[in-house]
Amino acid sequence: MKILLINLATSTERLAFQQAQFAKLGLSFDILPAVSVDDISDDEYHRLAFGWQRPLRKVELACFLSHKKAWQTVLEHGKPCLIIEDDAVLVQDLVQLLHDIETAAPVDTDLVNLEVRSRKKIISKRPATSLLDGQCQLYSLYQDRTGTGGYVLFPTGAAKLLDRLQHTAPATADGFIYASYELNSYQTEPAMLIQQDQMQAYGLTDDLRFDSTIGRSEHHAVEYDNLSQKLTFKLRRLWAQLRMGLRHLSVLSKAQRRYIEFDKERFK
Repeated sequence: MKILLINLATSTERLAFQQAQFAKLGLSFDILPAVSVDDISDDEYHRLAFGWQRPLRKVELACFLSHKKAWQTVLEHGKPCLIIEDDAVLVQDLVQLLHDIETAAPVDTDLVNLEVRSRKKIISKRPATSLLDGQCQLYSLYQDRTGTGGYVLFPTGAAKLLDRLQHTAPATADGFIYASYELNSYQTEPAMLIQQDQMQAYGLTDDLRFDSTIGRSEHHAVEYDNLSQKLTFKLRRLWAQLRMGLRHLSVLSKAQRRYIEFDKERFK
């Protein structure tokens, strides 16, 4: 399976980490040059960054556009690809995992999420299939909230995301993906990837200490130009929260909201 690593040209330390990690895994990857804030003109920023639930920071828009490049690459490639950000920490048996996803995932699969970020997810009560000789279960993923550190995207999923972008404004990358309810998404359990900033939360030694370069939306204080703009964004957020509530109700009989299991031994 082709692996697309989103990496800023200036993030040489992160690239070196990934090169060492993938050498141990016996895998190679393609560098997908990340969109930089310097690549976004003021006109483009004002055209794209104000249609979501709040104004996007330039770094968040750059992150979204980087993932959009990855979606286009998957569509052109015509086969599923693993898309990862350059602070992703991966399990030891990634080779077998990717093989199993490509050969054993349900036929309707658009996206398989590999990661966790310390939040509950809404998944199916029963797994759809097993991977890694039964050591990993694949559940239908009905609602996630955060995290685009690593996911397998199928061409059908790439087409759906790019089609949605024709009539929906850009958002944070995770906000856009997880609001795309037309995707047939799945979640691995245990999780098969975390991002560097989650290592301590999941009991792993964190010696990486990367600065965030392509955007984190957590703990961001939003600034609005005026009261009217603030009201517009608040109404959009309210609508998004309502959609999530309706989504949960629509799958209530077959879904559960819980944390995804994490086996830190797989990362050692």
